[in-house]
Amino acid sequence: MEHSLHAFGGSTAAYSAVASAVLFLSLPSGDPRCRLCPEGWLWWRSHCYFFSVGLQEDCRWKESVEFCRQQNSSLVVIEDSAEMDFLQGVMRKASKCPFLCVGLTDGQQEGRWLWLSGSEVQNHLPVVVQWNSDDRDCADLRGGGTLFAADCEEHGPWICKRES
Repeated sequence: MEHSLHAFGGSTAAYSAVASAVLFLSLPSGDPRCRLCPEGWLWWRSHCYFFSVGLQEDCRWKESVEFCRQQNSSLVVIEDSAEMDFLQGVMRKASKCPFLCVGLTDGQQEGRWLWLSGSEVQNHLPVVVQWNSDDRDCADLRGGGTLFAADCEEHGPWICKRES
């Protein structure tokens, strides 16, 4: 396991998240755990995640919010560092994309970043939204667990999340 942890920068949470995902994805199709999430979604810690990369056309932030809503989910709200590690692991190993839109915005009040759940970003993670400016009201997740302010009109991939 020590050699495997090196591939994840020593992060046991990231290693565990990806190992769990690999184990889950390798289950026989008749296993009841395979039916916790819709086809094309990934299960982790009682939630289902949809990564749009390669499955849907990139779209604007509001369109991704609507897509997730139509799937009985929401644009991902990152609740803790373990979830951040899980998402980063999937991004590194599966999607090969530079960023993914998340459910974070300062559209109601400039500089006050709120998750779509209504909670403030500081309540969940020790991160700061980078590149904040008046014309960047949406956020995306980048490598290393960094959240960046983004133009809501730019097209990009996204992550939906829902209860399993």
